[in-house]
Amino acid sequence: MNRRRFIGLAGGAALALAGARIASYATAPAEVSETPPGGWGGFTPNRDFYVYSYKGTPHVSPKDWSLKIHGLAANPFQLDLAAINAMPTVTETLTLECIGNPPNGRAIGNASWVGPKLKPLLEHARPAGKAAYAALRAADGYTTGVPLDELMREENFLPYLMNGVPLPPQHGYPLRIFIPGKYGMKQPKWLTEIEFVDHEFLGSGDDSGSSNSGWRKVNSGFFYPQVSALARLHHAAMRIGRDLHSLLNLIAPEPTVVAPVEMEGWALAGPSGIKRVDISTDDGATWNAAELAVNHSSYIWTLWKYRFTPRHGGHYWVRVRATDGEGHSQQLTAQPRLGLAVTIA
Repeated sequence: MNRRRFIGLAGGAALALAGARIASYATAPAEVSETPPGGWGGFTPNRDFYVYSYKGTPHVSPKDWSLKIHGLAANPFQLDLAAINAMPTVTETLTLECIGNPPNGRAIGNASWVGPKLKPLLEHARPAGKAAYAALRAADGYTTGVPLDELMREENFLPYLMNGVPLPPQHGYPLRIFIPGKYGMKQPKWLTEIEFVDHEFLGSGDDSGSSNSGWRKVNSGFFYPQVSALARLHHAAMRIGRDLHSLLNLIAPEPTVVAPVEMEGWALAGPSGIKRVDISTDDGATWNAAELAVNHSSYIWTLWKYRFTPRHGGHYWVRVRATDGEGHSQQLTAQPRLGLAVTIA
């Protein structure tokens, strides 16, 4: 049973147990989340960054840890943490998302990451001509496979700092791998081994099929308005699964806002980035373009804004439809949908 299948089953089993807690949030006053001091869309604090793990957080001793690069290679080698720390580094802002993150979900975060580039290490190992895949292994027993040509991309690196501090244990200390544009399942925490092989490698987190590529599909969500109590429960629900997210969206209290409403949110896709974001305030009957913030990287969430100025107060269903650089748009079932109770100032 792979990790995504387990999460789905666990989510279904947990719904009944979580019922009382959900009801208490759903009947609570619909407080709208306040804008953070730095505005929406900056760095996600490490304490609030989502966590999904294969078997919990392993204890990794920095003295005993090493990264082994081997397999079908002319020059296999092993590096300890001191060697990693002595290498030149890059500093990148990247948004990380779980493959199980639903529309308007919370299994997504944005941070500053520091670490050495991966490609020079792979070239130093001199993989054989028949090497086609790399098996990635981690200290928690998690494994996944990546085509060698994708692993050789210039953007890939090995971060050991997150928002200016060493990776917290739950986020992969002492080292993880980043392949920008892929879901977190293809970027293992607690990385210990890269093995070159001559065949497709399916690891503990992989399925045979198109989903095994791990490239992100277009997704989006709201920063504001958002019910603060619901946001906290969504954060807890990440540990249970997508089914609970769906139930929460059905029974969620409506944010109560005063028009005009300055809506803000995020959109994210794979390497092609985000081309446009459209907003509907009549449950998909009509659409209007949102304003997009300038974004110089397809690997960082794109921030959008939309000013909603209804003539009359009442109930409104708001949808978001993001489109990536290749023209793929979120279909109806994949669009964030938010109920709003609007009053006129």
